[in-house]
Amino acid sequence: MAEIARFNKLDPEEQRSRQLELLEGILASASRTEYYKQLINETNLPDNPVALLKTLTYLEKETLRTRQRSFLVSPALTVPAHTSGTTGTPLKLKRDFPSIAREAAGFFSWFQSAGYSPEDLLVELRGDMVVPAGRTSPPFGVRDRIFNKYVLSSYHLSDKNIPWYIEQIEKTGAKFIYAYPSSAFLIADFLKRNGRPSLGMKAVFLASETVFERQKKVINEFLGTVYAHYGNAERCCWMTSCAAGNYHEDISYSFTEYAPIENGMYEIISTGFINHSMPLLRYRTGDIAIEPFGLQDRCECGRPGPGCKDIIGRQDDLFITPDGKKIGRLDHVFKNVDNIIAAQIIQHSLQKTEVKVVKAEKYGENDEKNVRENLISRIGEGILIEFNYVDNIPRTENGKFRAVVSKVKQNNPN
Repeated sequence: MAEIARFNKLDPEEQRSRQLELLEGILASASRTEYYKQLINETNLPDNPVALLKTLTYLEKETLRTRQRSFLVSPALTVPAHTSGTTGTPLKLKRDFPSIAREAAGFFSWFQSAGYSPEDLLVELRGDMVVPAGRTSPPFGVRDRIFNKYVLSSYHLSDKNIPWYIEQIEKTGAKFIYAYPSSAFLIADFLKRNGRPSLGMKAVFLASETVFERQKKVINEFLGTVYAHYGNAERCCWMTSCAAGNYHEDISYSFTEYAPIENGMYEIISTGFINHSMPLLRYRTGDIAIEPFGLQDRCECGRPGPGCKDIIGRQDDLFITPDGKKIGRLDHVFKNVDNIIAAQIIQHSLQKTEVKVVKAEKYGENDEKNVRENLISRIGEGILIEFNYVDNIPRTENGKFRAVVSKVKQNNPN
């Protein structure tokens, strides 16, 4: 955290110089991997780290998935990480301990920039499995007294249960919440629909999903001031929103490029600095930035660039249970399951759900069993779950993947 604070006090040119040093460091680590060794160590490569980086082609998610070990500097002293990502392709990643510390320091520094301190109770509402999915009465969360958190379940948010969540926030006096946008919105929308006053929280930290403008407006009005974060499990990019609503890159975390698509939209291509055990260079995130601005550009909030006006990332539907609970982000169902190339959950009705799976070569009965059990543990019993094995899963018109598609509204108009 002290390193981050020191970096933030540097003027823009000093920050840029330090960013180039960090880029040189990750290029050096990458040159020790099987995948990058020949690409980076060839003769007549440029000395400038940015020019050297741009001699490399973009890294595709499928290349990373199929050749994971060739990106490892060393498997020793690493911990696993998983993602399904916005393209629906599960990945198994490795992280070193310094990267975990840097990630945690980044979040604490972000929280503190909004006035949070470790003495403040932090409410978390981010998909943690803290109580059984089948539980029908409170409590729907647990207190973590070591880290001074109140961790609430994202899998029990219904009009019947939300008053309990609101009561806990009011009773504890919590002023800070770290949540999925979909989870925070459900509480804020309940307050709005029922004519109840704002909870008046000092900060609502949102991450891991796209934050839609409508959600942001309601959350701002009925929960508290919104602060949004963009990042990915591959640890290749980090951006946070400012008072003007724009996203600013943390250039001590990564070097980000924007590949033009059309109409002011650009794909985010990023090179992360923090994970030297598994360096990923020019990684195609699959996420889309709207109207990027450069290092010399000044944002309306007064801060310099680089950054962008907005980000289009994960855009999943909510899963609705028969008893009215609304669940966001179910991609966790696939994260610890081997042998899946891509997968998608389609809710056809309150009683029937389809799981589409593109199988890897070694996919077997245990993989289906694990997915089924993971899904039931989050949505509860009593819903028919059918598996459909396909060759591919279609994307949206802009190439994005939706991990959860709900047809409940069109099939159940009442």
